[in-house]
Amino acid sequence: MNHLNETQVLSFLIQFTLLFVSARMLADVMKRLGQATVIGELLAGILLGPTILGHFAPALHRILFPPDAIVNHLIDGVAWLGVIMLLLMTGLETDLGLLKRVGRGALWISLPGVVAPGLAGFALGWMLPSVYLARPGDRLLFSLFMAVAMAISAVPVIAKILMDLDLMRRDLGITILAAGMIDDTLGWIALSVVAGLSAHGAVDFRSLGGTILAVALFMGFCYYVGGALVLRLMRWVDDHAQAEHAGMSALLGVAMVCAIATQAIGIHAVFGAYIAGLMIGRSARLHRLDRSDLEAATVGVFAPVFFGFSGLKANLFAIHQIWIALAVLAIAIIGKLIGCFVGSRLRGLGWRESLAVAIGMDARGGMGIIVGMIGLNMGVLGPEMYAIVIMVALVTSLMTPPLLSWMLTGLESGPEEIERFEREKLLARLPFTKEGAKLLVLSGGGPHARLAAHLAGVLGNHPDATITIFRATVADSAAPTHPAAEEVAQNLAALKTIAAQSGAPNVITRTGSGDSAAEAILKESARGYDAIFVGASQNPGGEDGALAGEVLPQIVANARAPIVIARDAGAPIPLRRTLAPTTGATFSRLGANLAMLYAHETGATITALFVNEAPFTLRNFYRRAAAEHDGAPIAEEMRKLGEPLGVAVDARVATGGRPERIILEAAARNSSDLIVIGVMRRPSNGHLDFGPKVDFILRNARCAIALVVTPDV
Repeated sequence: MNHLNETQVLSFLIQFTLLFVSARMLADVMKRLGQATVIGELLAGILLGPTILGHFAPALHRILFPPDAIVNHLIDGVAWLGVIMLLLMTGLETDLGLLKRVGRGALWISLPGVVAPGLAGFALGWMLPSVYLARPGDRLLFSLFMAVAMAISAVPVIAKILMDLDLMRRDLGITILAAGMIDDTLGWIALSVVAGLSAHGAVDFRSLGGTILAVALFMGFCYYVGGALVLRLMRWVDDHAQAEHAGMSALLGVAMVCAIATQAIGIHAVFGAYIAGLMIGRSARLHRLDRSDLEAATVGVFAPVFFGFSGLKANLFAIHQIWIALAVLAIAIIGKLIGCFVGSRLRGLGWRESLAVAIGMDARGGMGIIVGMIGLNMGVLGPEMYAIVIMVALVTSLMTPPLLSWMLTGLESGPEEIERFEREKLLARLPFTKEGAKLLVLSGGGPHARLAAHLAGVLGNHPDATITIFRATVADSAAPTHPAAEEVAQNLAALKTIAAQSGAPNVITRTGSGDSAAEAILKESARGYDAIFVGASQNPGGEDGALAGEVLPQIVANARAPIVIARDAGAPIPLRRTLAPTTGATFSRLGANLAMLYAHETGATITALFVNEAPFTLRNFYRRAAAEHDGAPIAEEMRKLGEPLGVAVDARVATGGRPERIILEAAARNSSDLIVIGVMRRPSNGHLDFGPKVDFILRNARCAIALVVTPDV
């Protein structure tokens, strides 16, 4: 095989740059016009391809896009890498939990929305003149492909439209999106079967049965075995990988393995990428940064090249009989509208909502383009039919946003929907989710590290959660003498045992170094922990505050995650009676949230106490009664916050001139063995300062205390 020559390299770079830059520029134009960006990217290819440039300036088109098979294959390969990444993203965005929640209702909508246009597409393929078939002898395969092309929807376009219309959290928006997810999943399964049939070269029952069996085996393996393996892989990468962007690399690696597997068994590679996205999307360790990395590479570079290349392949002047194109467009639109409208009405939706669902499901967008490209590559579609499929994707995506916006203008939320919004708003205030929590426990802090490890172990008891017990070392040889290795190992083992006995299934230990202990800890905390737990010794006689130590102030000042500072009192664990003082402020609520999570996991009782600060004077006599009444909404909010967790919060309101004394009196009266306080760091000169009230509680409380520090972000 000959190497690429200089001319071919230059030609490849010119074509890649033209497609990439023009696609992004037109995507920006479409964005400003309120349309899906994929439309602009597709138009870029149409402008540069035989439809516009090749038709009106054929000499220039031959210079920019010479008939060189090797260069065409290079661009083709880059484009297909883009579509694999795009389908991976689509799988990641497919919320399986959403499908389970509204699955039956969405299924009633999706099935007619697939069957009606699918049957119409099959009939169309059977009746079209032979000139529209790339292989006239394969009419059954062509008809099956047309059925899939007419039936599929575009989840990314639907999701983008719903986001633009602020419908993503509305019941109707969720129904449309869930129906679209089912629609796409069924469509990709059907497409994989058709692709398998095409790969076998003939349509017979043996090849059909083999392809369906291959799809079933692959999906069964992914559901029962592969999904668990992927979850373990993502957790391992998150916990142990040291290289930058390791999560994004793992995402793409899994997608490529699945794409290879499906391509090898005769199913198209894009189906494997989509299934990979479904599996990875279940992982609680899929960080927002990993998604952002993938989205930046896909949306910013590879997907525009794919859609531009798709338009480049289309020659709209190849459509010789416009009535055929209009008939295909009408069947695509009307078939989907009728199917989804009937399914929505059977589900019990009103006519307006049913029509809105049908309109939303009619967008083909990028998925229609991908289906067209697959058909062209398989040799099922000829140039004219491919151009028609691209036209259908373009027109349906352009018409959907304004029609859907018109249908949904003024649609009111129902009582159940409003209640769900309020519940989601409350749950969003939790400091982190237990599913996949990644918690860091510092081994320093003397005996108080015991309580820190226990709290982390209780809150990190989910199978996908990981507790890391971390020991910081100082790289400077002039640093004070380090503890003996045996003592260090015993301390780490003891903390690991405490966390494990508290319920954490995955506890690891790690050692890191830096020029200082604080630097080593901050370097470790940058690995994306949800919270940091540290034991802190008390400084009873210190003038700089009740908490001692030089390292902790630096961590609190620079860490970007909530920090839980634990002060142990030697009581048996788990602790059974928890007091959570709250002011109603965000930082204070964070402490109450964490206390509720702890109570939920241990069965502890929890009292939320709101104290109105009002000194007892004759002038304030009537104000005090009003102040207690003013605190009722905060108390009610604390009760509601515990409801989704199944925690009965005893919310109380008290009034007095010294809130810190009232809190300590309430702790003594309730025999509380843990006080959890949400605090906010105050500026100070090298020491921790959470205010005089918190300082008083730290110096005088007889029970364990956990301060939950809100990061300055």
